[in-house]
Formats: sequence, structure tokens, C-alpha cells
Amino acid sequence: MRTKFKAWTVPYLEEHQEVLIKVEELPFVSFASYSLEIGSGKGQFLIDMATKFPHLCFIGVERNTTCAGITAKKLVENPLNNAKLIYDNADEVLMNIQDNKVDNIFLNFSDPWPKKRHWKRRLSAPQYLESYYRILKKGGRLIIKTDNPALFEFTKEMMENSKFKLISITDDYQEIEEFDAMTEYEKSFRDQGVAIHRLVMEK
Repeated sequence: MRTKFKAWTVPYLEEHQEVLIKVEELPFVSFASYSLEIGSGKGQFLIDMATKFPHLCFIGVERNTTCAGITAKKLVENPLNNAKLIYDNADEVLMNIQDNKVDNIFLNFSDPWPKKRHWKRRLSAPQYLESYYRILKKGGRLIIKTDNPALFEFTKEMMENSKFKLISITDDYQEIEEFDAMTEYEKSFRDQGVAIHRLVMEK
């Protein structure tokens, strides 16, 4: 689902640098490590996780201007010292994170890139899995949720050829685990009765 462009988000991001962070500044404040949500969308998952776990740090990564602006607005309206947003693309961010620094990586309802020629852009493609494995700490987890069965099957296949260890796999994820929160898309999917697929891997 594409988000309609909202012009107000462009100046808003410029005016509210306090909720943004650059990858070179990680980690920040008193947090030695952090969790990443790559493709943070409109930010509800980021806000809810940071609220539920104030002793942990959560960083959203979002390249879409409108989504980033909406997330920034939520962060301004819900001041949290353990949540920030990186307004940049995932490739640039991953390339600049040092090894063994991240506690968890969340991929929530990523773009399925349905055409085969675009599969290399999927966030569970081999080059991304290699980057996640590199930046995660030992025991760090990669947690994926999607409504797209084709993307889920692709991801399972890619995982089998990766260095990750499988922790859990769920074709119809109904209960929300303690260390989790719903995104805006997830709530909509659940209301429609769409099955949520979830996969947890560990380094």
C-alpha cells in the first residue's frame, strides 16, 4: 500500500531535527545498543515499542518522505528519550553500522516487490540478510512480519541458506507476543481477517 504524498511533511522534517538521528551518531544518549525497525512506515510500532520498553532504544529507518514526516510528528507529540528516526534508505544505513552493535532488527510488512526481476530489492534478499547478520550482536534477532504469502515463502527459502538460526515460524500469527507491537497496516489486516506470517531468526 502506497502512502499518498503529503506536502507538509517536507518542511516538518526540516523543522524537527530533534527527533531525527544520523547513522553516524548511533548509539545515542546512554544506550549502548539499540533495535532497528527498517521501513518504519507511519511509526506506530516504533512509538509503542519505545513506550513499552523505556529502558531500551528503538531506531526507525524510513526513506519515504511522507511516512518519515508522519513518524516525526508522532515522536514530537509523544516525547520519548529512547526513540529516534533515521530519514534515509536502508542500504546507506546498513552500510554504515559497525559490526555486532544491534540487538534486534524488525522488518514489518516490507514492500513485497512482486515482480521477479525486483526480488533482489526485497529486504529479505541474501545481501540484506548478510548485512543484518554482520550488524547484529551474538544472540541478536531478526524478526519479520508480513501479510504477503509469496514474500513469506521467499524469505523462508532465503533464511535456509543464511547463517541465521531459526527460532520460530508462524503462518497465522494471532497473539501479540510481549516483545512486539502492531503496526498501522497490521491492525488493518487483522480487522480484515488477513493472516499475518511471522518469522524469528537469531545470530
